[in-house]
Amino acid sequence: MMTKADAVEETYREMEKIIGGLVECYAIPHTRMCMRWSKPTRKAYREEVVGWLEDYGKSFRRLPKKSLPGREDLPAFARRLLDAQIAAILKGGNPEVERSYAHLFG
Repeated sequence: MMTKADAVEETYREMEKIIGGLVECYAIPHTRMCMRWSKPTRKAYREEVVGWLEDYGKSFRRLPKKSLPGREDLPAFARRLLDAQIAAILKGGNPEVERSYAHLFG
């Protein structure tokens, strides 16, 4: 049986995996679906991807405020991971977003 600390640690790892795949599995497909008939700028395309991520980020309020000693709680941890993804996208540093834009409009 898993201890409470092990369960929380496993949840941190799962959250890293979810946030890591969110751009490619959630935000890009939705952005492509919504923008394929227009010719947005790269900036507008990136901002639309970020908009989908922000919508997903609203669900963090449902995460339990569990934490391990010395670590931030799960909602804060998820938000920090999402913010890092968003910063990279807005700077043009996410290869999947840039590739998706080029594929559709390049």
